[in-house]
Amino acid sequence: MKEKKESVRYASVIGLHTMLMCVGLNYVTYYLSDKGLSASRIGIVVSISCMIAVIAQQLTGRMVDNGKLDPKRLICLLSSILTIAGLCMSFFDTGALRPVLFGLMICITLAILPLLNSFTFYYHNNNININYGIARGVGSLCFSVCSIVLGYLTVYAGSFTVPLTYGLLGCGVCAIVFFMPSLKSGPAKQQDGAGASGPKPSTHPQFFLMLLGLSLVMLFHNMVMTYFIYVIRRAGGDSSDMGMAIGIAAVLEIPVLFLYTRIKGSRPSVYFLMTSGIAFLLKSILFIFAQNILMIYVIQLLQCMAYGLMAASRVYYVDELVGKENEATGQAYMSATETTGIVLGSALGGLIMQKSSVDILLTAGAVICLAGTLCMILSCIWTERVSIR
Repeated sequence: MKEKKESVRYASVIGLHTMLMCVGLNYVTYYLSDKGLSASRIGIVVSISCMIAVIAQQLTGRMVDNGKLDPKRLICLLSSILTIAGLCMSFFDTGALRPVLFGLMICITLAILPLLNSFTFYYHNNNININYGIARGVGSLCFSVCSIVLGYLTVYAGSFTVPLTYGLLGCGVCAIVFFMPSLKSGPAKQQDGAGASGPKPSTHPQFFLMLLGLSLVMLFHNMVMTYFIYVIRRAGGDSSDMGMAIGIAAVLEIPVLFLYTRIKGSRPSVYFLMTSGIAFLLKSILFIFAQNILMIYVIQLLQCMAYGLMAASRVYYVDELVGKENEATGQAYMSATETTGIVLGSALGGLIMQKSSVDILLTAGAVICLAGTLCMILSCIWTERVSIR
């Protein structure tokens, strides 16, 4: 009964956090542009927020590993701040502070991510079995629902529903996490009396090669998705076709996320990460040749093997490779790959679209994705050789 209750709580908080990601990253341009900010300034807000989030992810990860922070209390604190910021933006004229507050909410949303990912393994250490794949599947479903519902709300009620939704979701995260058991158990014990300092390139080189590969693949993914409307228009479609394409991708992630533990079996997660990289590479190449909307839809069918498989396997990969004592720091490094992809993808994509065309955007994305996939393949081979020894 306890495992079932905690599984529901964990899936619920992952679902709410995924909706936070949807609101923060999908509606930031709509909301801030509606309040008079230019596209370039919105890009600056997102980039700075993500860069700060990367630093915050590393710091909190190390402090959790060393037993200095309780993930539960930290998530409650951060989500409370997020709630206050969202509600203030909804009901008060925050003026020049508006982009700062929205950037703060994006930063907090991203900073919470590795803490939630590492929660599942803290549960396991306390003999509470939680299936991360199912929780992430619920997250993808919630993402789709949130995107559709908020789209209607902004049309019929106005842009203030964006920060209002953000604040209410933050409140929900805080409420659920508050009733979860405290998982702080003190600093992780190390051999030879060493404290938990996190994985390093000297001790886990194959891990950092995988991080590099994932960062490059996520750079491609976020660069294309940020300017996906231009890809759709190139194929003869409009915003409704874009919504359908994104919806298809989100729905197809769900079966993989729900069934990942069964698909994985006893096989190392690094193989599934490598497979996801190859699927992303195939998508990047096919996008170049997509001349109609039907082909875009077909390409999106690969999402189950691309982002769906990556989202499920990367959390388990960290646990398998870096060990329990460096769990939170490892998850922070892994989360930073997506944050880095958002920052660099948005910046590089904007530069390409300003100076060139969508064809160059897709070609550059494919080259970047190829480099990332090769790094992932090499990391997989390296990991396999180390495990054989």
